[in-house]
Amino acid sequence: MSTLVTGATGMVGRRILTQLRSRGLSATGASRTSQTRLDWTDTSNWDELLDGVKSVFVVTPVGSALGNRVAGFLEKAAGAGVGNAVVMTAMGTEYAPSDSDQRAAELRAKDLFGRWTVLRSNWLFQDFTEGTFASMARARNGRLELPVKKRTAISFVDARDVADVAVSALLDDHSGREYTLTGPQAHTFREVVKQTRGTESPVWRFKAVDEAGFYFRATDRGWGERYVDTLNERFAAAVAGRAAEVTEDVRAALRRDPIPLARFVREAVL
Repeated sequence: MSTLVTGATGMVGRRILTQLRSRGLSATGASRTSQTRLDWTDTSNWDELLDGVKSVFVVTPVGSALGNRVAGFLEKAAGAGVGNAVVMTAMGTEYAPSDSDQRAAELRAKDLFGRWTVLRSNWLFQDFTEGTFASMARARNGRLELPVKKRTAISFVDARDVADVAVSALLDDHSGREYTLTGPQAHTFREVVKQTRGTESPVWRFKAVDEAGFYFRATDRGWGERYVDTLNERFAAAVAGRAAEVTEDVRAALRRDPIPLARFVREAVL
């Protein structure tokens, strides 16, 4: 059985690919920067990418106006005989409009595939070491500036847990399941920054800013307006308390507890 992993250079995708290959399974990683190239705006090699593939992991880019392209890729995959689709979106996507990028991908997967699983991940611990928050901090001399309140709490989840659930969904029967993946406890940004100092995280300080200030800083770095708007929507949801929920879905999928912040910090030390 061959598996295609999109977003293969991302925090979750590359961990999925590593796991599959370590088990001796046939798996191909694809992204804009992978040796096997997948560009959502270029359909010319999609038939080749999907040849012989039986399962796909699809992550929809955030705030990129590519929802229809991803949906089109899922349609192409179903037509090529792919039988199992695991789609990763973000926590709360089930409440988004049906034509929004990530919700559109979820709905198409449900319509097209005999086996499908939806993974809705909260923010990742690894965002502080290799993802969005790390990138922001590097541009501000280690200071992470976000449009949230000091007491805004988020049930951050470890990317390894998300990858483990994805691999299980690709290999086992999780058909028809929709998992909201969180860590075991909600933490404020200040708490996480305090505990991750001294690890590979470049984030050393946290500062709450207003939405306009964040928008200016982000767009000044060259981030697209739609992407920044999407981030602001997610931060607004967090301020409203909608990202603090702790679910049992990692345990339901893996029969073990999710990785806590203390373990992430312990294992991220340089």
